[in-house]
Amino acid sequence: MKKSNVIVTAIIIVFSAFLLWLWYFLGLNAVDQPLDLIVSVVWWVLVAVGVALIIKFEKDRRRSIRTVYVADGRMYNSEIGVSALTPGARMADEIATRLAALEYGFDCEEAPEAYASDGTPAWRYVVRTEEFRPADRSGSADGSEMWKGEVVTVATGESRRFSSRDELAALLA
Repeated sequence: MKKSNVIVTAIIIVFSAFLLWLWYFLGLNAVDQPLDLIVSVVWWVLVAVGVALIIKFEKDRRRSIRTVYVADGRMYNSEIGVSALTPGARMADEIATRLAALEYGFDCEEAPEAYASDGTPAWRYVVRTEEFRPADRSGSADGSEMWKGEVVTVATGESRRFSSRDELAALLA
């Protein structure tokens, strides 16, 4: 979760707890016996649902940001924009390096055209990453790296799953 989401959620929970304490401290719980408990339960359920929705939307947003479009010699990511691939490097390593550098901000780079002027798709693959945890800050591979997702071939629409950097490299070869 973004730090701002955590801060807002914490403020709402602390303020709600304070109001609940104040409700009982001032003796307002004796005024409407069944209503105060119902209102309190409904409010805490709404707070819990709100927190769950924030977490779900944040996970979906991060998954969307980790999506990478790959073509010959270049790739596009909504946070990084279009970038050139290093000649001779494995595409999976290049993608991992860029995914490790993501900040998951709210700024979005403009997407290039999806189709070339002749009507063919501009991208060969779409790499959708569900989970990504680099081995260390540089994104180098060792036993502790986690990378799961799917590769969609744009021309055919075929989707293939992967669960490691090597499997992704084999799919992109």
